[in-house]
Amino acid sequence: MNYNLDTFAADIHDQNYSLLSLNLNNNGSFVAALQKQLMGNGTFMDDKSIELFVEGQSFHGGKWTRFNIMITSFLQYCRDVNPWSSWDSSDLIFKFYSDLNNCLLNDTYPCEPLVPVFIEATEFIIPLAKRLDNHYISLKLKKHQFLSHTSMIISKLFNSIKANNEVVVTTFQQLPQKQQILLHLVNKLNNIYFAIESPQLCSNIFKNFKPKCSIEKFSYFPINEQIEYRYLLGRYYLLNARILNAFVQLDNTFRLLLSLTSLPTVNQTPQLSRNIKRVLGFLIPTGLLIGKRFRFDIVSHFHPQLANEYSSLQQYISTGNLQNVNQWMKQNQQKLLEKNLFIILVEKLPMVTYKYLIQKLIVQWSLSQGFNRLPYDLVTRALGLSIGKDDYYSLDDSTTKITIYNGIHSSDNAENVLVTLINLGYLRGNCFPSMRLCVFKKTNNINDIMPSIEERITSMFPLNDDDVWLDG
Repeated sequence: MNYNLDTFAADIHDQNYSLLSLNLNNNGSFVAALQKQLMGNGTFMDDKSIELFVEGQSFHGGKWTRFNIMITSFLQYCRDVNPWSSWDSSDLIFKFYSDLNNCLLNDTYPCEPLVPVFIEATEFIIPLAKRLDNHYISLKLKKHQFLSHTSMIISKLFNSIKANNEVVVTTFQQLPQKQQILLHLVNKLNNIYFAIESPQLCSNIFKNFKPKCSIEKFSYFPINEQIEYRYLLGRYYLLNARILNAFVQLDNTFRLLLSLTSLPTVNQTPQLSRNIKRVLGFLIPTGLLIGKRFRFDIVSHFHPQLANEYSSLQQYISTGNLQNVNQWMKQNQQKLLEKNLFIILVEKLPMVTYKYLIQKLIVQWSLSQGFNRLPYDLVTRALGLSIGKDDYYSLDDSTTKITIYNGIHSSDNAENVLVTLINLGYLRGNCFPSMRLCVFKKTNNINDIMPSIEERITSMFPLNDDDVWLDG
């Protein structure tokens, strides 16, 4: 390829910044040509020589020091890159990426044309960082070292973005380049924080996103970025046990995805199909925690395996069968742990299951006979059937191994279960220990005695007002 440093300098003067690509699959021949000149025939250019060459070009009148540093870094990358080893080239790659990012921090310079270069570099850097982190033990590095470093670079750009409150922007195209990529940066950062097992870092990003926006409505952002944001926000809420907020965001994510397609064409769009499956993997367990019942015949069109797995769990919950719920949890424990779902499910599902169990007792025993009471003894027998004799630990049985499943639940806990349901608002009644009875309103309507879980959660834990903007 007939390309040299003078041609490169001319292209940079013309703001042909697409040349500044780290991806050798796209510009390998161009980088090879520069490498040949930078290293060739006894004219090896050391770092000082490259710096002098760049300064001599007077890019942007020689006043933009960070730009010169970035161009110098790129030429050093061209000179020293090893196309056969990402590890050998990693210092060069991340130095250029950091220097490129620094160019975008000060809006007094003409940094807008560099924004697409940064986005392309980010799309290259993140998969590279993941690959390198996968070998952190053999490379003798800290876990997630490269992804953590990447997040620090991106967060500097995120923090540099400020809203222009003097101008009301009503279309996405009117936004400056940095404002246009704001939601993209938010999603990249939050995805990285989940990947490096530090999702609590998302809190600062979610909190500061709206104040940094110059756009009037969230819906003006690209639909794919809206979907990703809501999905990550839903997962963040779920990790923090804000279940209703999580369900609302995940449900909206699912609806937005469905708006992009119709059922018969899902399989023709693989990326969309994968995203629907990804969202359903969190939407369904979240919904079960608030008492939602899903049509798994419809879910199976999108994700047959998930429908098959969770349809059985839904049945176990709705019939008040804690033994089968626990068995399902044991069988799926590893998958749930990988998705950070296990703790919230093992903590919350038992009381949801008990709610349906007690509801069934009241309907079939109390209401059917016109009673407004439920004896503890009946609850004890029902708990024994629900939990299963071999599935809970007894102080009188030293041979049973205590586990997360059997260490708490026992048929001896009738009053405790009833009182907890009352405290949660799932059961409207009063317990009388001396009479060993739970007494409730005399009615034929079970909903007056045991309101829906979603209704109670909504009244006790209202939605986050800050999220109203997302519906605009």
